[in-house]
Amino acid sequence: MNEAESLRFIRSKTNIPVPKVFCDFEDDGAYYLITEYIPGVNMSDLSDEGKDVVRKELYGHLTILKTLRSNCLGGPSGIVIAPHRVMRRTETDYWTLLPSSHDEYVFCHNDLSQHNVIVDPDTFKINAIIDWEYAGFYPSRFEWPFFARLGPSSAVEGEEDDSYELLGFLNSRVVTHV
Repeated sequence: MNEAESLRFIRSKTNIPVPKVFCDFEDDGAYYLITEYIPGVNMSDLSDEGKDVVRKELYGHLTILKTLRSNCLGGPSGIVIAPHRVMRRTETDYWTLLPSSHDEYVFCHNDLSQHNVIVDPDTFKINAIIDWEYAGFYPSRFEWPFFARLGPSSAVEGEEDDSYELLGFLNSRVVTHV
């Protein structure tokens, strides 16, 4: 559901290429999302020179995402799905979080790896950015540029693991009932 709402939101507010949502629905406890097919190859399949071209375009898209602001954490529909690197550090998968007093949170993809960037292999133009299930409004530090290297959307050897710090931030914003 968060991915469907995020795709609709990005399409309505920006020119960032994302798949069109044809329909989404829940049936028998499962949620389904049907989007348009995007032709192309994953960024990971490109030469180093091609990846350099794509990275420049991606940084432009990230700049646009940072202009989308909110005082509430989570996706456009209010669903909070923490990035995978945070989810693997906690048993909690549901947060009710306090809003901020001002629009300090920016829109983050939160899983922007090379496999989630579909590119025209001839022009190196991005055809679409996919897999927005973890997207939403978060502090800008949540959007780590995983597309800058091959691999998962979490720290690999030699990189600083920020997952505990991000989890600590989310936990500090949890609504507590007294």
